[in-house]
Amino acid sequence: MKTTNQFYILTQLIAKDLTIFYRGLKDKLIDLVIMLTLNVLIFGYFMPGVADNFGTFILVGAIASFGFFEVVGKVGMLIADIDGDRTINYKLILPINTNWVFCAQALSWALESALVNIILFPIGKLLLYSRFDMSKISVLKLIPIIFAANLFFGFFALWTTSMLKGGVNSLSHLWIRFISPIYFFGCYFYPWKAAFALSPIIGYLTLLNPFAHVMEGSRNAVLGAEGFLPFYLTLPALLIFVLLFGAHAIKRLKVKLDCI
Repeated sequence: MKTTNQFYILTQLIAKDLTIFYRGLKDKLIDLVIMLTLNVLIFGYFMPGVADNFGTFILVGAIASFGFFEVVGKVGMLIADIDGDRTINYKLILPINTNWVFCAQALSWALESALVNIILFPIGKLLLYSRFDMSKISVLKLIPIIFAANLFFGFFALWTTSMLKGGVNSLSHLWIRFISPIYFFGCYFYPWKAAFALSPIIGYLTLLNPFAHVMEGSRNAVLGAEGFLPFYLTLPALLIFVLLFGAHAIKRLKVKLDCI
């Protein structure tokens, strides 16, 4: 089978998912603006004893982590399909490499989240006004880190789907066993340098958390390099995590769906 034909099918699968996503984009943006507003107001204006720039610090983290919190819905949707109608089987019988089918799903999710990330930055500026200095943003850093982060979230969603057992009922374990540990120890509420200052061992262990690279890389790109992990470290690290989680997710899903 020609690679060009497979690539065409891949793009069509992604286009189909993006079309469905676009139809519900308005309601999703309303929900996200509410979420972002609450985060910024609490941490930027109401939280006592925090630095003036903490609202901006949280703003960037909240925007960058959007795709991470979408994982629950994506995993639930995919598990429900696998346990129910199995519409994914229609994709698997297409004249395309099975690996590409799973990659198309992760890419669709990544593009959806990345689009929302870009839209949320101007909204964040409106909320923080002069506290958010957008002149510090490096577009050459921001675009690749947004795509890499959301690509990781996409494959992470596939990976958690492959790891969870017990169908939809197992979703109750997703927050406790996967989301919460990665989130709370992933530099969302604090910079990596704070973890390292507490203990170098904790700091180095934090580098094994892909979410920490999302946070540090995004803040480096938006708030400036000072005080955050070097961009040349966070971006390659994220891409390595994409490959590792993606390869393991596809391998397990192929077994789970009897594709081999």
